[in-house]
Amino acid sequence: MNTSEQKNQNLSLKTNSSKKSFTFKKLLYIPKLLTRNEKKLALLLIVMIALASVFFWVNEAGYKVNTIPVDGGHYTEAAVGEPEYINPILSQIKDVDQDISSLIFAGLLTYNKNHELTPSIAERYEISEDKKNYTFFLRKDVKWSDGTPLTADDVVFTIQMIKNPEVKSPLFSSFNSVAVEKLDDYTVKFTLTKDVYSPFLYENATFGILAKHIWSEITPDALPLSELNLKPIGTGPYKFKEYKKDKKNGALLSYTLERNPDYFGEKPRIEYITFTFFNDWDMALEAYRKGDVLGISFIPEESKDLITDDFEKDINYYHLKLPRYYALFFNWSENPVLKERNVRRAIAHTIDQERIINEALDGEAYPVNTAILPNFMGHNPEIGAYEYNHDKAKEELEKAGWKVHEEDGMRYKDNQKLEFTLAVTDKQHFIDIAEIMSEDLAAVGITMNIESLDAQTLQTEYIMPRSYDALLYGQLLLHDPDPYPFWHSSARKEPGLNLTSYNNPTIDDLLETARKETDENERVRKYLHFQNIMGEELPAIFLYSPTYLYSMSKKVHGAELEYITLPPDRFAEIQSWYIKTKPVIVKE
Repeated sequence: MNTSEQKNQNLSLKTNSSKKSFTFKKLLYIPKLLTRNEKKLALLLIVMIALASVFFWVNEAGYKVNTIPVDGGHYTEAAVGEPEYINPILSQIKDVDQDISSLIFAGLLTYNKNHELTPSIAERYEISEDKKNYTFFLRKDVKWSDGTPLTADDVVFTIQMIKNPEVKSPLFSSFNSVAVEKLDDYTVKFTLTKDVYSPFLYENATFGILAKHIWSEITPDALPLSELNLKPIGTGPYKFKEYKKDKKNGALLSYTLERNPDYFGEKPRIEYITFTFFNDWDMALEAYRKGDVLGISFIPEESKDLITDDFEKDINYYHLKLPRYYALFFNWSENPVLKERNVRRAIAHTIDQERIINEALDGEAYPVNTAILPNFMGHNPEIGAYEYNHDKAKEELEKAGWKVHEEDGMRYKDNQKLEFTLAVTDKQHFIDIAEIMSEDLAAVGITMNIESLDAQTLQTEYIMPRSYDALLYGQLLLHDPDPYPFWHSSARKEPGLNLTSYNNPTIDDLLETARKETDENERVRKYLHFQNIMGEELPAIFLYSPTYLYSMSKKVHGAELEYITLPPDRFAEIQSWYIKTKPVIVKE
């Protein structure tokens, strides 16, 4: 063998030896040769290959991967203003007070998302045949967040506090003619001491209950100043955790709740809820837009422009229906021109509801034509709006003797100009509505002047003394459709809520007897009759019902919202909301 052949043979042996010596064990030395970034990349690649293998196997085997909600997460919401009374017998003014109170305190009954009364602290109730006695049977497993059991004593104590004039509870008038007594530790009876009141359950059984063992030590005059108004003890799905204050001025910056482990009902999934407080809606929206919070309690019409297109893709809007209507209220005691029914009908024919909703309200409303709204007992769907028709408006005016003057194109009768002034709040969308109406009225020869005022001036100098020709204003209903507070003649003067000078004995009788009626069908019949008369007489022209624009990040799931009576009703089924999820494999 020559030298060249020998070298080739040795090289071949070395190569074969190298191949044989490359074992899996030597792979363990590879990480020592990689940089830190290369190690991360390799690990990511391995994980991706493993996941791909799992998903391939799952798919081939007839399974699929779903995500399911799990406990945990922290929901944060922006709100305007700061809480003062997180106390159900005092928190009837500020939305933020009511929002937090609704999560900490539970009532005898509660409303679900479908606006139906359901059991809460009371597992059931009975109503006497004469509809004057309501007996509530309490659950025996309800505990205060400090561990103390809730009993009938707490319910009786809460009513006594409400009825005490020294407490100055906004609920005082609702319970002024209601007596309460404890039958045993878990049974309470309410008795109506005067007339039957059909809306009783809807309006008097959902308020939050206070803890007697906590509040009985505090005198009525000291109650508004108690620290318990900010550090409450409740029985609701959440309990107080902490609040943060500005070190300079003491203002509340945020308020955090945590899940109540002793809650008697279905436990919520979200662990914490924090409300963050701002001075105005623009500041709240800016925090929302920047992602500092996951939701905002309300988006006013005038602030919607701050929501940019790039941000909109990450949020869910909830256009919630409210039991509120806005109307054009006539006060013909101030302006006799408006006392003529033909004039009011002519005005009705110039109202373009569709244009008002689309142009002035950006679609955030729906048209209404009666004082009892859709979805409420007794609503009359057959009462439609007066047709938007200028020719019909002119016919009504001609019938009443209002003639067009060639000089200015406006209408006069007996040298009196057909003219009135509309009072509105100075928010831009109300001014826009007024200008739309003024334009249409001018087209048929009616002059409508617009007087826009700040809310305080409008309330104190115009509404309270009833010093206006016409008023563009809203009225908020409650859970029951009872129109008595708004349309009975006894409410024509302050502090009543009848915003017109309308006085009709037939209407009065219908409203008086309807709220005492024990037969629901008969009550509905009376409300239908009431609406028919209103449609003929037109003491007001009903325009629209606004939607409550609520918004949350798409990171929050499970919220099914459509209708609320009050803002805190958006939390009616907070138990179904969730943020955290986990994947599970299920058979297809």
